[in-house]
Amino acid sequence: MSGPKVVRIVTREEIIAICEGHLRRLDQAVARWEAQAEKLGQLNEQERAATRARQGRLRALLTEDQLQALQKAVPIEIEHLQRDQLAREERAVRQATEQRQHQRRMQENAALLLKALVSRTDTAPQVVQALTQLANGAQLENAEQLLAQGFAQLSSSNELQTLGEQQHALAQRLKDDAPSPDLTTWLAERAQTTRDPRLLQIDRHIAELHLLQGAACAAPFVQALARAEAQPRSQQRNLLLDSLMIELADNSHDFQLIRDSLAKLHDLANEVRTHLDTGNEALLEQVSQCTASTSQAIVSELRSRCEAILATHVQAQAALARRQAMLQGLAELGYEVREGMTTAWADSGKIVLRKSATPGYGVELGGKAENGRMQVRAVALSRDRDTQREKDIETIWCNEFGRLQAMLQGNGGELLIERAMGVGETPLKEVLVAEDEDMAAATQLRTK
Repeated sequence: MSGPKVVRIVTREEIIAICEGHLRRLDQAVARWEAQAEKLGQLNEQERAATRARQGRLRALLTEDQLQALQKAVPIEIEHLQRDQLAREERAVRQATEQRQHQRRMQENAALLLKALVSRTDTAPQVVQALTQLANGAQLENAEQLLAQGFAQLSSSNELQTLGEQQHALAQRLKDDAPSPDLTTWLAERAQTTRDPRLLQIDRHIAELHLLQGAACAAPFVQALARAEAQPRSQQRNLLLDSLMIELADNSHDFQLIRDSLAKLHDLANEVRTHLDTGNEALLEQVSQCTASTSQAIVSELRSRCEAILATHVQAQAALARRQAMLQGLAELGYEVREGMTTAWADSGKIVLRKSATPGYGVELGGKAENGRMQVRAVALSRDRDTQREKDIETIWCNEFGRLQAMLQGNGGELLIERAMGVGETPLKEVLVAEDEDMAAATQLRTK
């Protein structure tokens, strides 16, 4: 198919720019992963070194001209870092939840002991004081030792009959098992007793909130939980717990959305800062001030502005590279390429090139290079010509187009045919360039 064609061109410069963009996003992903893992205490030097080594190998692909491999591998590495970060966060949240659950069991056990020892007169005051602190939520390093002391006093009591049935059975079991109770075993057994399942979910949400958003953000929810648990009426307590669960779940969902949006916004802003040094200072300053408390609408609006700026810049750079690549290739095929043709093509939307080997004929390049699509066709430069040669001219252009494709491919680019017409399907377009029009006008005047 050697007639007029619609083609799509991708230059080597465009591919390199894409690869460099991938590497910039990789740098940001590594920095974000490293900072978050370190903040959570979920990072060691071996893991840090391994990640940076992978980053170095991917960056080396650019210098090794492995552009296709780089475009495939970098997004995979970024996705891996994102999944690994989420896994580390989940592990840290699970550990923090287990700590909260352990503290809750300490508090419940201390409250039970105090209730059982309330009628004892021989209980050491310091034990009662410590158990009271535990029951009120204090975190004491020797909590398990204090509980063991309380159980030891309880098991030695001669007033077991004054205890309730549950306390009696517990104290008797501790007494029968060993003089010094195995607190770990007892806690494991105690954990199997019926407990409101909502508390586990609430503890998990609060642990996640504390780790990812900070103690200040978690404090109101911790206070709300304390008020709910202190509510003596079960119906009111259930309402408060249900409401707290919904509020915590909504907060977690909203935080994940805004965090993802902020990450993408900062990535885009970094691209704008890299490509464009001036003219966008106000926008970049607005982005730098965005936090997790910034509304989603503001973040989305800033993100759209960054995307529009980058799209315009990338299109302009790619279009320039495409025009230059086409003109350079045609110059190597013997066509006359003069200074200013790149600008003229961009301004007028088309340009015509001559070739001394085929006088009276040339090639017209048209279309907007911004989207990668162009029209190329052989054209006639004179009204007075032998139309019988037109098929030969189209055949010559067909061969030259194949050589042009090969040259661009050899330079790392692509020239793909999207639509083409066959030889002779349509007459050659007649185009008079400026100097031809002047000559035609002069001829006409001489004739008159």
